[in-house]
Amino acid sequence: ALGVYNADLWNKDPNRLQQMRAQVERYCKHNAEIRQSAIADKTVAPKVKLSSVNPAGGRHPAVLMCSAYRFYPHWIKVSWMRNGEVVKSDVTSTEEMPNGD
Repeated sequence: ALGVYNADLWNKDPNRLQQMRAQVERYCKHNAEIRQSAIADKTVAPKVKLSSVNPAGGRHPAVLMCSAYRFYPHWIKVSWMRNGEVVKSDVTSTEEMPNGD
């Protein structure tokens, strides 16, 4: 209730609104640009783990599994290659883990 009361007071006060708009221009946008430029060109190569897994009841005696961790930006493309060609059959993938790694 107090938040609604304060928002109503502030939204009806033209001086307060002008001050807030000035702060957005003077402080928020300026600092956002500085922070964005500090991180925009940064990248972290993924940590990659390749392992052989024996699937339970699977038709193959072993399956190769590739996992990628701790990379930025959040998008990467992982492909299996054989003799310089992308392998498209018998390949499965999963989505990003819920924790964001």
